Amino acid sequence: MSPDLQFPSLGAFLAPFSASFLTFVIISALVLLILFQHRWQNTVRVRQVRRHLLGKRISEFGERLAANPLEQIDATIIEGLNSIIKLVDADRICWYEVEEATGDLMHMYTACARQAPLSPKVVAPCKMPFLAQLSRHDVAAVGRLQDFPPEGRQDQQFLAELGVKSLLLIPASYSARRRGVLGVSSYTKEVSWPEDTSDQLAIAANIMGAALERKYAQLASQESEERFRSLFEHASIGIALETMDGRILEVNPAFCAMIGYTAEELLTSSCARLSHPDDEAVEMAFFEELRQGLRSSYRMEKRFFRKDGSQMWAQVSVSLLSRNQDATPLVIGMISDITAQKTAESALVQRDQELQRLAGQLIEAQEEERRRISRELHDDIGQRLALLASELDHETAVPSKSPLGRGGDLLRKVRSELDGIASDIHELSHELHSASLQYCGLRVALKDLCWKFSNNHHLEIEFEADKIDSSLSPDAGLCLFRVAQEALANALKHGRTKKVRVQLAQDSEKVRLTVRDFGVGFDPQAHSCGIGLMSMRERLRFSGGVLTVNSAPNEGTEITAEVAPVKKLATANG
Repeated sequence: MSPDLQFPSLGAFLAPFSASFLTFVIISALVLLILFQHRWQNTVRVRQVRRHLLGKRISEFGERLAANPLEQIDATIIEGLNSIIKLVDADRICWYEVEEATGDLMHMYTACARQAPLSPKVVAPCKMPFLAQLSRHDVAAVGRLQDFPPEGRQDQQFLAELGVKSLLLIPASYSARRRGVLGVSSYTKEVSWPEDTSDQLAIAANIMGAALERKYAQLASQESEERFRSLFEHASIGIALETMDGRILEVNPAFCAMIGYTAEELLTSSCARLSHPDDEAVEMAFFEELRQGLRSSYRMEKRFFRKDGSQMWAQVSVSLLSRNQDATPLVIGMISDITAQKTAESALVQRDQELQRLAGQLIEAQEEERRRISRELHDDIGQRLALLASELDHETAVPSKSPLGRGGDLLRKVRSELDGIASDIHELSHELHSASLQYCGLRVALKDLCWKFSNNHHLEIEFEADKIDSSLSPDAGLCLFRVAQEALANALKHGRTKKVRVQLAQDSEKVRLTVRDFGVGFDPQAHSCGIGLMSMRERLRFSGGVLTVNSAPNEGTEITAEVAPVKKLATANG
């Protein structure tokens, strides 16, 4: 071998291969990077397409719900959920409504992408306390059950029993009282839903909530209208709907039966044409206040003309029926037939007036009888007793000529008894009819009456009296005198008092008599009026006066009688 022959080194031999390998590695890395980027771009593109499609489906879902009638809302919601779940990486999507009283989740709608265990019909808050609290105001997302914090162990166990691997809860509040929850669940794998997906599903949840609120509002309106219609048709009282200008829009059968017209006849008329003209002014004043918002309703009694020409008395209640802000309100009137009641009231008033007239006649007859008896006692019996007493005086003075001369003591005793009888008859005559009242007036008669009660019954009576002018009628004076008599008798009999104050005063409108005792008194609420008080009150009522009784246990009794100077009789015209 020639010494000049040299072999290349191993490094030199491998150098070309190292450069090629490095180039290969770099090229491979670039290829992988390009493939990864392409795959990532495809993933992003797919996600964008899905997001776009999901947004489009949700938009179409909202449009259908807004346009569909009430009876198609449930089917449209289920159809919309089925279209949405195909674009969401989930096995099932459900709509739960929150029960207001208990907070339970009540299952309403569901859609499945593939076979999965059934969702519970009711989920109580105690089953998922952590998620129930979290989902009241915000989205609750569970990618893995292992991610639950310690306070969510009960939720984790409940979801595991259901077979749920991932869960998304999206709340929706669609009224002050109603809330719903859109639940998205995966049973086959763990899923982490992106934020933009949950945002889009939140839009879908709000759309469903708005549709359900419209559904519930329409159902409530229908139920209210049905209840009103049932009440309107079957009510025992008459009901009429009118425009603000009085045109009748609708009447119920009860009103037609009351008034005698058919509904068709009434719809071409107005309530004003059926009403009595004498009641029109009063009702127009009420209605104008109703129109101006000064009152919310009014009630009055008025008369209607029936079809046969007869009159019907009715109790009418009128109010405004507001429909919405833009529409003119309607007038609703409720009418009760009170003709029988008014007839009975009129008969009672007539009977009461008749009784008052009879009571007045009885009082006048009683007074006339008292005057007659008083005259008989004073002019006949009294005079005869006086004559007999005079003859006895003559016989006593001339005992020698009298066959009864030896009985002088007996004559004197008889004479004394005759004097007592004559005095009693004189007192009785004055009690039955006061001559001083007839000839000297009320003030003197009351003073004389007080003196007699004080002298005969040892009562301390304070008498105060203004001067009474001549305008006081004899009937009013007699009425007050009898009240004073009865009041003093009651004070002596029931009051157990030794002191009484009597006051008589007059002003421009009335004469007032006050009798106050300082005895035991009584409770007017616990004790009914006796005959004496009833007699006083009836006398004053007949004379157009008023009786007031104030009393309390151990505080005495005060009786006040007020009467106009000129007698005002209760007549048939009131």
